[in-house]
Amino acid sequence: MATRHRRPNRGLARRTARKAAAPLYRLLHPRKPAFTCPICNYQGPFRDKRDRRHAKCPSCGALERTRLLFAVLSPLLESFSPERKRVLHIAPEAQLDEWLRGRFGHYVSGDLQRMDVNARVDIQHLPFPDATFDLVVASHVLEYPEDDRKAIAEVQRVLRADGIAALPVPLMHFRTRDLPARDATTRVMHEPGLDYFQRMEANFAQVHLHRSDEVNPAHQPFIHAPTDKTPPLLVHQPNVRLDVVPICLTKP
Repeated sequence: MATRHRRPNRGLARRTARKAAAPLYRLLHPRKPAFTCPICNYQGPFRDKRDRRHAKCPSCGALERTRLLFAVLSPLLESFSPERKRVLHIAPEAQLDEWLRGRFGHYVSGDLQRMDVNARVDIQHLPFPDATFDLVVASHVLEYPEDDRKAIAEVQRVLRADGIAALPVPLMHFRTRDLPARDATTRVMHEPGLDYFQRMEANFAQVHLHRSDEVNPAHQPFIHAPTDKTPPLLVHQPNVRLDVVPICLTKP
């Protein structure tokens, strides 16, 4: 069974302060390009994050990958009957947690380490019966478990017959590299490449890949960072790379 936790309000003060400071950031950076966050509707320049330009919404804190995932999921979920659907969100992003929790009648957030979730779960051994959920979201999670194939199979197992899984991973190479031991810096066990989606195709009837250049560019879903080590198929422009959201379907 999943271990249930009381969800503390950690981070609420930080999120409130960030939202209040966003207009000031916009005022202080009039020459930076302006974008629109699809999650919180902030309009203005985005913050840089390390070597990534225009990465972070100064209002809600959503990163490129979170805005892209939101932009991909939003139209897919329009046909869902919220009160009847069950959602599992693993390693939940605060911005998507708030959105999904407010939209669906049954929402479970889970993580192996964090305490600000509903349940402590290991994605390799999900403590839920078969066919429990209509939607599973696990963004940038599969690179961490030792047996990522088992994790993908577990996500498929807990989905209902017409279920959807959103399983983005960081694309680091042309071909996936499985590490002999956990990386001491990044803590990953797998460095996904462009062939990584084949592992999802082994478990799901359909896997659809949604790219940054397929959504509204005003949401800034691209990664603005050096592309010298980026697989050529992911280079959108010099120093601008694409990201990809795989949407996995259990139904043919």
